[in-house]
Amino acid sequence: MEIEKQNASQFWSKSPAGWSHAPNESPGEKEYFEKVKHLRNTHELRTLLDTIPFKSFAKKKVLELGCGQGFDAYEFCLNQCDYTGIDIATENIKRAKQNLSYYGFNPEIHLGDAENLPFSDHTYDIVYSNGVLHHTPNMKQSFKETNRVLKKDGEFYVILYHKHSIFYILTAFLLEHILKGGIFKYSMKKRRSMIESSINSEYAPAVLVNVYTKRKLKKLLKQSGFHVFDLWVRKLELADFPCQRLMKHIWPNLSPRFVHWLEKHWGWYVVGHAIKKPHKS
Repeated sequence: MEIEKQNASQFWSKSPAGWSHAPNESPGEKEYFEKVKHLRNTHELRTLLDTIPFKSFAKKKVLELGCGQGFDAYEFCLNQCDYTGIDIATENIKRAKQNLSYYGFNPEIHLGDAENLPFSDHTYDIVYSNGVLHHTPNMKQSFKETNRVLKKDGEFYVILYHKHSIFYILTAFLLEHILKGGIFKYSMKKRRSMIESSINSEYAPAVLVNVYTKRKLKKLLKQSGFHVFDLWVRKLELADFPCQRLMKHIWPNLSPRFVHWLEKHWGWYVVGHAIKKPHKS
């Protein structure tokens, strides 16, 4: 497990999530962060602002597990949250602080591990994690730690990779692993790691990548002492489909209503909203 965490720290330090949106900009400059944030929020994560009610978190104590370069942290700070972020990648701590400083924000951001949170019990109103915990070796432990640091009736928002998605079933599994013969070269675990490491092959440690169904996520949350308030599936883009040449002709002709229906069932992210259950006396 420690090796997997070291790989994650190394990989995300070298290849921070979102860097490919601004390959010609200098990381750390305001123009770089602005371009990544714009493309991320209008393209890759266009439904995030509609799914996560950032405005309702004003004045609340928020902990983000895996803050990356601080793009979601920006939304929390913009809405006047008492924000704290942690990340396992050393360089992301520097990047997030630099990013937020351009807008006059200076929240607490620390190097940290979601399975061993360095915070007291019953500290936070909200714990949030976007696209991070599917890389942790022990999901149950990270959920238990989340429950521990939440206040009574505290809320947990978690976004994970969705196993029953068009991208995972058709592109990662059927096309890449089966039809292209990947099954004869490497395990499915390795294939999942390539979802991340193929983004930047120069830094290719075997990053752990897990995928979850709505049922599995619900079960894990309940086992960790949460009441599951809601589950959603989100994020579907043209790039998630195989056969890009064909799909480029089909995609523009699909109705927005149909695309939204596909996204709600077979999108790449499964989102959970859970409430900390009171302890029985």
